[in-house]
Amino acid sequence: MNKVELRRLGNPLNNEHGAVAAMTAIFLVVLLAVAAAAIDIGHALVAKNELQNTADAAALAGTRALGVIYEGMTPAQQQTYTLTSGDQATVVAAVQTTAVANSAAGVPITVNASDIAIGTWNPTTRLHTPTVNQPKAVRVWARRDSSANGPISTFLAGVVGLTSVSVGAVATADMTAVGQTAPGQLDVPFGISTYYFTQFGCGDAIKFYPNDGTPQACSAWHTFDLSPANANTLRNTIINGMLNGTYQSPGTTPGDTLNFINGNVASAFPNLINLYNARKDANGNWDVFVPVYQSDTCTPPNGPLPIVGYAEARITNVQGSPNHLITATVLCNIFEGNTTGGGPPYGPVLSTIPGLVE
Repeated sequence: MNKVELRRLGNPLNNEHGAVAAMTAIFLVVLLAVAAAAIDIGHALVAKNELQNTADAAALAGTRALGVIYEGMTPAQQQTYTLTSGDQATVVAAVQTTAVANSAAGVPITVNASDIAIGTWNPTTRLHTPTVNQPKAVRVWARRDSSANGPISTFLAGVVGLTSVSVGAVATADMTAVGQTAPGQLDVPFGISTYYFTQFGCGDAIKFYPNDGTPQACSAWHTFDLSPANANTLRNTIINGMLNGTYQSPGTTPGDTLNFINGNVASAFPNLINLYNARKDANGNWDVFVPVYQSDTCTPPNGPLPIVGYAEARITNVQGSPNHLITATVLCNIFEGNTTGGGPPYGPVLSTIPGLVE
């Protein structure tokens, strides 16, 4: 045996069997690392999805609790509402109770109070701002990390030094503009033109009668879905029926049509005054929930027109003969119960049933 053969046999890296063994060992390490990545990353992604579901449910529960608080207020109280410590505790409890009923990677999820933010949501900038002044959105972080619920242990990644993974998810729920009304929620047989909101809005005056063609009088009378659309239907069926309980306005969604009256409805004023006197508060205010109809002008419409949204107004004066005058103020950020959200904002009137926005 010559020297070259002796050197080859003495060096395992030059030995075919030794090279195969070394390559096999390297391949097994790589394979194990890939398997660790596949299994442990997949496990973490599943947990993250579970955390997202938890955050979604908890944010909706917290915002709904806030909505219930608004439902117990008058519109005037809603306008000046500041979140109290007691109400904050109610919202936090709703979030945490819902969260702990869910789990991620087998662990019931506890949400820290510091991971619950109550405030407002800007749909344009998509930013949540914590505030105690008329809050309407709740943001929730659900975690599995060192600060809450512990990180997720790995199965195989420990061989490369990764023994745990931290994951989290965030969700925001908001009370958005009303997108649907229930039967009986629309209070009066008149509405506001979309053109009004190109010139005016929250806190501005509006005349529900007479419509003299000016932007501040962009409104009209209707008979909801009843025909014929005339003063007799308006007076005897609708207004008197609202007063004595025999008529209920229909439930509506944007796209539904209302039958508008382009004519003299002065004969309905005595009936409307009776309804106003029955509904007004001690200060002479009557807060009404009304449809917004599609129109590019202030010309009083005649016939069917579609609803595109809803607004809230405070009627402050109803005068009969000889003036025949109805004056009101458009209200801002009123919370209306028993509705769904997702509609266009005119005012806006907000649903107390929240939806996810983040």
